[in-house]
Amino acid sequence: MNKFFVILSAISLISCKKEENKYSPEIEMKAQQMVDSITKSVKKESAIENKEDSDTPVTIIKSRFIEKEYSTYKDVELTYKNISNKDIKAIKFEWYGEDSFGEPADMGITDGNGGGFTDDILKVGKKRTSEWNVLSRNGDKVLTARAYEVVFTDGTKWKAK
Repeated sequence: MNKFFVILSAISLISCKKEENKYSPEIEMKAQQMVDSITKSVKKESAIENKEDSDTPVTIIKSRFIEKEYSTYKDVELTYKNISNKDIKAIKFEWYGEDSFGEPADMGITDGNGGGFTDDILKVGKKRTSEWNVLSRNGDKVLTARAYEVVFTDGTKWKAK
């Protein structure tokens, strides 16, 4: 909530103009850079805060960008494990990645945040490695990844808080 007020304050300060000030493309560019910087910072903090719940039935062992032999685009690869006492029917994942400069990575559609799902059964105690085609041109590292929704074979569900 505090981040929201910081962004709102910055936008308010930027948009307030005195009548005697003339329009300046330089001022508009600097204001847009400030807003972009704040937005990226909030997006990154939000992704890191939402890392993984303590009661999650799936733990992420490894997350990374991988290069394909046939393309210059990168995919996301997750290695994860079923740490619950039930077999899993489906899992929804989300992740946050950055480029070499610490900026949100291009994830094909959005910058920084991405997600995917699997509906391959994962037995109790087993781990698996899966890939998702995110078509990232500049992804360098996946900072956080987590399962945020799980459906068990008995029909029950778990959702992240």
